[in-house]
Amino acid sequence: MSLLRRRRADPVASLPEDLDRLREAAEAAAGHLPAAALERAQSLVQRAAQRQNLATGRTVVALLGATGSGKSTLFNALVGREVARAAARRPTTMRPLAAVWGEDDAGELLDWLDVPERTRAAGPGELDGLVLLDLPDIDSTAREHRRIAGRMAGTVDVLVWVLDPQKYADAVVHRDYLAPMAAHADVTLVVLNQVDTLAPGERDGVLRDLAGILARDGLTGVEVLPVSARTGEGVGELRSRITTVAATTRAARLRLAADVRTSAAELARAAEIEGDGAPVEVGDRAAARLCAAAAQAAGVDAVREAVRGSYVRAARARVGWPPVRWLSRLRPDPMRRLHLDTARDDGSLTRTSLPGPTPVQEAAVRSAAHALVSTSTTQLPGPWRDDVLQDVEARIPGLVDSLDQRIAGAELEQARRPAWWGALGVLQWLFLAAAVVGAGWLGVLAGMAYLRLPEPVTPMAGPVPWPTTLLVGGLLAGLVLALVGSVLARLGARRRARRVDQRLRALVDETVRAQIVAPLEEQLGEFVAFRRTVTALAG
Repeated sequence: MSLLRRRRADPVASLPEDLDRLREAAEAAAGHLPAAALERAQSLVQRAAQRQNLATGRTVVALLGATGSGKSTLFNALVGREVARAAARRPTTMRPLAAVWGEDDAGELLDWLDVPERTRAAGPGELDGLVLLDLPDIDSTAREHRRIAGRMAGTVDVLVWVLDPQKYADAVVHRDYLAPMAAHADVTLVVLNQVDTLAPGERDGVLRDLAGILARDGLTGVEVLPVSARTGEGVGELRSRITTVAATTRAARLRLAADVRTSAAELARAAEIEGDGAPVEVGDRAAARLCAAAAQAAGVDAVREAVRGSYVRAARARVGWPPVRWLSRLRPDPMRRLHLDTARDDGSLTRTSLPGPTPVQEAAVRSAAHALVSTSTTQLPGPWRDDVLQDVEARIPGLVDSLDQRIAGAELEQARRPAWWGALGVLQWLFLAAAVVGAGWLGVLAGMAYLRLPEPVTPMAGPVPWPTTLLVGGLLAGLVLALVGSVLARLGARRRARRVDQRLRALVDETVRAQIVAPLEEQLGEFVAFRRTVTALAG
C-alpha cells in the first residue's frame, strides 16, 4: 500500500480553507475551552503558515523510535555513510541530525526546525529535496531528549517509526506517540528493524502481531517494512519508499491536513461535542418568561394603573357634575406622581419616578434569565455555558435602566382628550344653567308671593310649572350625566390602560430581545458554527 494514501475527499485540496476555519473555530472558543487545546490549535495555524512559506520543495522525513531500535544505524544505511554515531552506549543520538539531499542546504528550514547538526548527502537525483532527520530516543531517560523528539514528531512532514523485535509492543511508543497520532496515517511508515535477529519462523508472527497493535492504535493499513540496517535487508526498499515521498510536495501538506484533523478532534473533545448534536436555539417560552419578569421589574403594572387612574381623574374633572368637579382635582394625578407626564417636546428620554424593582422582582428576572440560558445552552460545554450565563447576568442592570428610559419616552396617551368629554361637559353646563334658571325663577315667584304682589301667569310644562321643571330636570339630568360619565370614564380608562400596557410590554419585549436575547443568539450561533466546523474538520 502506498505511503501517501488518498481519502475519498482529498484533504490537501482544501487545506488553506481548513486552516482558516480552524483558526476561526479557535478564536470563537477563546476563553470558553481549556487554554492548552486552543493554544495547540493556534500554534498549528501559525506553524502551518510558516512551514508553507519555508522550502516548499522540501520534504522532511524523521526517524523516530525507542532506545535500542537502531535508528542511527538505519540513518547511516540510508545516507550511505557513517554520519550518526551508533554505539552500545545509549542513548547515542543526543541532538537531531539532518541529512540534506540537493543543491539547497535547507538552512532556513532547519533553523526553523531547530536542527543544529547537518550534513550534505549524495545520491540519485530523485532524492533531491529530501531532508532526513535522526531524532533522540522517545523513551530517553533525559527529559530534554524526550521533549525534542516529541516536538519534532509534531512538526516534520513524514514520520518513520523504527521499532525492534524486543520492544515493538512498548506501551510508551504506542500509548504516548502512535495512538495519539492516528490521524497522521497518511504520512506514517512503520519499520521493524533488526529482523535479522528473528528466526525465519518468528518473523511473520511478529509482523502480524505488530500490525494488530497498530490497528488498535488507529493506524489500520499503515505499511510495516521489515528491515535490517546491519545486514542491509529491506534498506533499499525503505529508501525507495522515502524517494517516492521526496518526489512529491504532498507530504508536507498531507501532514498539515492530518494535524488539522487532530487539532479539530481535540477541540471537539474539549467542547464535549458528540456528532452534530441537537439544535441550539433560544426557546420562545423561556424568552417570554424573561420578558414578563422584566415587565414586572420595570413597573409596567404600576404605569398601567397610573394611566387608568389619571384617565378617570381627568374625565371626572371634565364630565362630572360641575358644582363638585373641583373635588376630583384634590386627588393627586398618578401620572404626575410618577413623572410620567413630563415627556419632552424634542422626544428625548427622561427618567421616571417609578419604584425600583423589589428584591423579589430582581430575583424573578435573574431566575428567568438563568432559565433562558439553561434551556438554550444544553449543548454547550460547562465552561462555555457558564461564560454565557455570566454575560447575560451582567446585562441585567443595564436592561432595567434601559427599560425605565423606554417607559419614560413611551406614548402614554396622557395628552389625549376624548371628544365625548367635551360633549358631555357642555351638556352638564347646559343642564346646570337650566337648574339655575329654574331655581331663580322659583325664587322670584316666592319673593313676589311673600310681598303679596300679583303673581304673574306661570307657564306650564304639562302638569308641572316650567320653573320647577327646569330646576328638578336640570338637577336630575346633571346627576344622571355624571353617573353616565363616571361609567364611561371607567370603561375608557380600562381601554386606555390596556393599550398602554400592550405598548409598554411590546417595548419591554423589544428591549429584552435587543439586549439579552439577540446577544445570546449570537453566542449560540458562534457555538453552532464552531461545532459545525470542528465536526467537519475532524471527520
